[in-house]
Amino acid sequence: MLKLAFVLEQTLGHVSHTRNIERALQRATDIQATVIRLSYPPRPTIPGAPLLQNWSFRASLAARRALARCLRHDRPDAVFIHTQVASLLSGSIMRTVPTVISIDATPLNIDYLGAAYNHRRSPGAVEAIKRILNRRALTSARAVVSWCAWAAESLRVDYGVDAERIRVMHPGVDLDLFRPAESQAAGRKPRVLFVGGDFARKGGHDLLQAVRSLPVELDIVSPSAPAVGGGHRVHAGLKPQSEGLLELYRNADVFVLPTLGDCFPQAIAEALASGLPVVATDVGGIGEMVTDGVNGFLVAPGSPTELERALRRLAEDPDLRRRMGRESLARARAGHDAMRNNRAIFDLMAQIAELPQAVPA
Repeated sequence: MLKLAFVLEQTLGHVSHTRNIERALQRATDIQATVIRLSYPPRPTIPGAPLLQNWSFRASLAARRALARCLRHDRPDAVFIHTQVASLLSGSIMRTVPTVISIDATPLNIDYLGAAYNHRRSPGAVEAIKRILNRRALTSARAVVSWCAWAAESLRVDYGVDAERIRVMHPGVDLDLFRPAESQAAGRKPRVLFVGGDFARKGGHDLLQAVRSLPVELDIVSPSAPAVGGGHRVHAGLKPQSEGLLELYRNADVFVLPTLGDCFPQAIAEALASGLPVVATDVGGIGEMVTDGVNGFLVAPGSPTELERALRRLAEDPDLRRRMGRESLARARAGHDAMRNNRAIFDLMAQIAELPQAVPA
């Protein structure tokens, strides 16, 4: 029986990723697994303790403590840590227990998208230390799984991770949950679906401007969206993979995410699996999911005019929607099957568990 430990961040799309991993583990009768969930607690207000205000420090400290307890109780054959933020203080553990680090983006990827995330780079000396810490963690792992090629390139170029230690593996979605509707009601306006936790960063305000004159109904899934009218609806309380969210995907005709900054959004992968054409921006790794003119349209970030034009084409052409939706579904089945992709991660962990324990400094 292979014994594996998983340390998984619980923020935004990583929650769905955790559920998919756990679902895949339930089907793996050859694995005994320990899953450690790292929640995102409020910042403590402790005077004179600036490190405790930092999520990277708190997450990596919590991960190290949890892994240390795990090692004392029942040493795993291999460890999986998602994301690299949680691995920063576990270098000594990674040098003794074969470890896979999983990322959706590198810190320098996020710096590149900083304006959208309201993220500012620190002074040069601090950034240099951050880069050293991340590089040390990433190069201590036996393998690094990247959600997309965009982040994999940064691993190689910016952090010096050997190409042969990098695996590009999409997180995927559960294709049993996210699937096309068997049929759509005739004679109604096309329904456009937006799913994004950070309404402003995901381009929600551009979307509201773009749909003003469009003959569509808009469903917005976001806890931070403003009230809207005009036949549009806001769904603020839906949880990842909930039945209400699944129903919205199945009832939609088009998925839209005009995000100003993103890495590899799970919501787009869910739209692919639901057989929907996608209108999005070409930022981060989105271009690896959506090909302009093939399974959707890519528009410039912050351009309601381009967004309106793309949505109008899909709203007025049912055949185009169906053709692009079929291509999205084919892509989901080929590369975004979470059960198959997570099984590949388990196999990778089994592979590295058989390697010698010593890792060069």
